[in-house]
Amino acid sequence: MVLTKDKAASVAATDEPAKKKSKFSEEEDNSDLESLQSALLGQCLCPIPESVIRRPFQGLKILRHEDAQGYCATTIANWSRDRTLLFVSAVQLLCEESIKQNSRGLVCSKISDICEALVRNRYGLVEYLIELSAHSDRFVSFASGRALSSFFIASRSHVDPRWLERLAENSLSTTHPQKMSFSLDVMKRITEWKDSEEHPLDERDHLPPASCHLLSVSDAELDSSQIKCLCVKALEAKWPAIVEKFDRLLATTPTRDDSTVVTFLGLWEAIISVKANLSIVDTKPFYVHLANFVALLSSRISPIVWKHMLDLFNEVLCYGSTLALQDMLAEEPCSLAHLIVRSVKDWRLLEAIPFRGGSGKFGGGSGDGDKPLLKKAVLLVLKSVAVTVKETRCESSSDSSSSVSSEGEDADDDMAVIERSIREVLRQLDSCVKTLLPFHPETPLAQWVVQLFSDQDDALVEGMVCCLDVTIGLSHRENASQDLKKVLSPAVSLAQFLRTVSYGDDVLLDLLVSNETCFLLYLLRVLKYMRKNWPEFVSACSNELGDIMGVFSRLRLAIERLIARSLFPYNISPVLRLLEKCEQLYDGANP
Repeated sequence: MVLTKDKAASVAATDEPAKKKSKFSEEEDNSDLESLQSALLGQCLCPIPESVIRRPFQGLKILRHEDAQGYCATTIANWSRDRTLLFVSAVQLLCEESIKQNSRGLVCSKISDICEALVRNRYGLVEYLIELSAHSDRFVSFASGRALSSFFIASRSHVDPRWLERLAENSLSTTHPQKMSFSLDVMKRITEWKDSEEHPLDERDHLPPASCHLLSVSDAELDSSQIKCLCVKALEAKWPAIVEKFDRLLATTPTRDDSTVVTFLGLWEAIISVKANLSIVDTKPFYVHLANFVALLSSRISPIVWKHMLDLFNEVLCYGSTLALQDMLAEEPCSLAHLIVRSVKDWRLLEAIPFRGGSGKFGGGSGDGDKPLLKKAVLLVLKSVAVTVKETRCESSSDSSSSVSSEGEDADDDMAVIERSIREVLRQLDSCVKTLLPFHPETPLAQWVVQLFSDQDDALVEGMVCCLDVTIGLSHRENASQDLKKVLSPAVSLAQFLRTVSYGDDVLLDLLVSNETCFLLYLLRVLKYMRKNWPEFVSACSNELGDIMGVFSRLRLAIERLIARSLFPYNISPVLRLLEKCEQLYDGANP
C-alpha cells in the first residue's frame, strides 16, 4: 500500500509511545544476535534455544509497506547502524559456517534448520539485504552485499531466479548508482566462488563439539555450479544494456567512480574465466562486446581501469591454460587477438599506456612508473601474437591437406603477411619496454621477457610459451624471418630462465608438480624444439650448454626417484623420454 502524508503522520503519532519499548527490544535483539554469533564461532547452535536463534529474523516483516514504485520498506529505518551491522554480520557468519560444514559433509542440525528457513525466504531476508544496497552508509551496503553473496552460495540450487533477476535489474539503476555497484559485486563473488576442500589442519582444529547433533549431506548439495549458472542466466538478458552503460561511461569523460567500473570489469573477467567452470554455451554471449572496450584503452582512462581491462583481455586470451592446447581456436579470442595486434601496429596502443600516471606517450608524471601495468600489457601483446600465429598455422595445415595446392600457397602468403605484422608489433613492444625500463639496447626480447616476469611464475611461463610457439609457428616457412628467430630465440629464453632460478632442478620439479603454471606444456615443447633443432640450439647456448644439460640430467633423476616411490602425481613419461633423447644428443656431441 501507499502511505499518504496524513497516514504517515498518524502512524508516527501512534508509534511515539512505543519508542522506549523499541529501544529495549533492539537491545534484546542485539543480545540475541551476539549469542548467535558466539555460538557460530563455536560451530554449533545446539545449546541455543530455538526462540533466540529465530527471533532476530522474525522481526524483519514488521511494519512492511510498499511505496508508489512498489519498493518494499522494512524496519530498516528504525534500526541503528550498529544493530544493522550486527545483524548482517551474523547472517554472513551463519552462511559461511553452513558452507564450510557442507563441504565436510556434516552440518549442525540447528544451523541446517535456520539456513533452510532463510533459503525458503520465510522471513523475507533476501528482500531486506537487497534493500540495504541503497543504505546511506556505504559500509552497511558493502557488508550487506557480502552477506547476500554468502547467502546465495550457501543456498545453491534453492535460489529463486527472481532474486537474481532483481539484482541484474539493479545493476542498471540510474537513480541509485550504489545499487549498481552492490549488485555487480554480489554477482561477481558468486561467479568467482571456488568449491575447495578444507585444509586438513583446519578440519582437525575447527570441528563442532562432540555434543553437536550433526546431519550428513550428499555430494549433490556441495556443488555451486547451479547458482553460478542461475546468476549468469540472470545477467545474460541484461548484459548488452549493462555493457552499453559502461561503454558510454568510459567513452565520454573520465569517471569519478572507478570502483564501480572495476567491479563491472571484475565481474566480466570472472564470468569468462576458465576457473569459473562455466560451460562454453553459458559464457559465449559475454564475448560479443569486447572489441568496443579495446578502443577505449587510451590515456584518458585511469591506470587502475587500464589494469582491469588488461586483466579481462588476458583472461580471454588464456593461452597457456587453454588456447595453446586446442587444435582449432574459437572465433572470439582470435578476433580479440587480431584487434590487439592491429591496435599496437597501426594505432600505437602501447604509447597510450599511463605508465607514470599522466597522459600522452607513456604518461607524463615522474617516479619509477607502474611496472605491474606494463607487465600486463606485455603479456597481452605476446598472447595476441601467439594466438594470431596459431590460428593462421591451423588454417594453413588444414589447407595443405587439401588436394588444391593453390589454397596451400594462399595460406603461406597469409603467413608471410602475418609475419611482417608480427615483426612490427614486436619491434614496438621492444622499443616501449626499453624506453621505460633499464634494459640494455641489445638485449633480445626472448631474454628481457624472462627478466621482466622473474617474480611472477604464471606470467613468466606463459610468456615463454608464447615466444616458443611463435618461433615454432613461423619456422616451418622456407623464407621465415631470421630476425624473428633471434628476437624470440627459445634457447636464449631457456638459458635466461635457468640462470634466474640459479640452475635449480628442485625449482623445475616444483613447477612440474604444481598446477599453478603451464610449465609442463613449456617443458614438453622446449624439449621437442631442442631435439628437432639441436645444432641451432647448441649454437645459441654456446658456453651455457653444459649447465643447461646438467640441470636437465638432475631433473630426470629426481623424477625417476619419485616415480620409483609412486609419488609423481601424473604420467610424466613423455617428459622423461625427451630428457633422455636430449641427453643422448649432448653425450654424442661430447663423448
